[in-house]
Amino acid sequence: MRNYRKTVIAVLAVVAVAASYAGNTANPDAIELAPLPMPVEMTRDIDTPVPFDATTTVTVDCPDAAAVGWLATHFKEWYGDQAPKAVAGTASLALKAGDEAYAVSADASGVKIAARSLAGVRWAAYSLRQITIAKRGTFRTAGRILPTLKISDAPHLSFRCIHLCWIPEVRKEQIERAIRLAALMKFNYVILEPWGMYKSEKHPWWSWPEAKMTKAEVRRLVAIGKDLGVTLIPQIAAYGHAGAARSCTVKHCVLDLQPEYEPLYEPGGWNWCLTNPETQRVLRELIVEMLDDFGNPPYIHLGCDEAQPPSCPDCRKRPYGELVCEHIAGLATFAKERGARAMIWHDMLLDRGDERWKGFVRCGSKITATLADTLPKDVIICDWQYSYGNMKEVRKEWPTIRYFKEKGFPVAGCPWLNFNAMKPMADFVAEIGAFGYIQTTWHHLRGYDWVKMYRYGSSAAWGTPLRDGQGGHGPTPQYDTEFGNALRMVGHDMKVTDYRDTGHVDYQMPPSWWMDN
Repeated sequence: MRNYRKTVIAVLAVVAVAASYAGNTANPDAIELAPLPMPVEMTRDIDTPVPFDATTTVTVDCPDAAAVGWLATHFKEWYGDQAPKAVAGTASLALKAGDEAYAVSADASGVKIAARSLAGVRWAAYSLRQITIAKRGTFRTAGRILPTLKISDAPHLSFRCIHLCWIPEVRKEQIERAIRLAALMKFNYVILEPWGMYKSEKHPWWSWPEAKMTKAEVRRLVAIGKDLGVTLIPQIAAYGHAGAARSCTVKHCVLDLQPEYEPLYEPGGWNWCLTNPETQRVLRELIVEMLDDFGNPPYIHLGCDEAQPPSCPDCRKRPYGELVCEHIAGLATFAKERGARAMIWHDMLLDRGDERWKGFVRCGSKITATLADTLPKDVIICDWQYSYGNMKEVRKEWPTIRYFKEKGFPVAGCPWLNFNAMKPMADFVAEIGAFGYIQTTWHHLRGYDWVKMYRYGSSAAWGTPLRDGQGGHGPTPQYDTEFGNALRMVGHDMKVTDYRDTGHVDYQMPPSWWMDN
């Protein structure tokens, strides 16, 4: 069996729980929760259950007046006529430091939640929701139960983000599931990158014909995220990747179907043409429209990764480092004037020939590497390091993250499928006081990669400790049902009926297997 499917006995070492059990030595802790709480205080006893149904009153100790109402609304949504009652009161529970901290207790005296903010109440509610199970011994659910428990918990990092790509092959239901699941697993930001799927009203040519990211759909998803505690951040590829497609496909969401817009791009279409004033106008108008559709979020991602050297004769007349800096800085300033800080990928700011970065992702040249000195220092650098060639690498020092931090930038660590690196990367970000953590997913939002990106990533960003004391890194050591339960809850909230909207794959078997003959 896979490492992350080890017996749950390992949980005891992970979270340093002080548990009392009546019970079953094969599964003494019986926990289904991700991410696991920090190892401050967590006691639980599934063999002494606490009612969590219409007879239960949950005391909520939080200064935010909206907390009780939010909890009551969602209890009703989740549990129907068996929803517990939420009331304001004094919980007398100790809280860790931080605005997002929460504490929970459940015992014979009742269920109590303490938090400093609505965010903390949400995280408490999501923990309780994952831990509750249906009352035993009935044909249909007739209320739920909790173990006797006490939790005191707070996040490791304040900026915990999932990066999602809306590729044409991805249905809108999959994006909504991913956003809802991110909230349930305590991420608080989602970067949503439209790969030719944003239906601009100002520039309707800037997408594939079947684009699903309409103004109404974006605003619907933003509202869902806001209610659940997740802020959606738009992304626009404002330098390279201008065709909004993977390079290996040679697709281009504009030029493949509408060649009349060729002057906006470098010959070949990979980069935007930075010297064309019409390009600058279009990008600014798209930024304004996207910020408006996304509810004026505090950040916007400008992409800027994997750009090619200039081939446009006008762009080649300018000192290229100066031109690129002028372009990115101009867009960043434009976004800042509208309340959004710019984020960019890091790779063009590192010279691929610089031996200091051997073994790390770097796509720039000596010319573009000067951007590390010339860009405004409030641009957030998103350092994607994927351990290419050694996905099992465990690293505790991330020199590129430190480099950008020492240059004066806010910098986020961004892993992908290098699962062993996620926890040490998050720890390093916290250690040097960097900006945060962005879990990238790209075109792998399916199957076990989806499971592991969310499980490992949420555990790393939240602060779940090492699996053992000897440097072993990984996800919480539960069975796969822990992720399945969370995904099922999301499906219930969406009231899904389509077979494809269950589980972490659309189909158990590729449909072609049944059509070959």
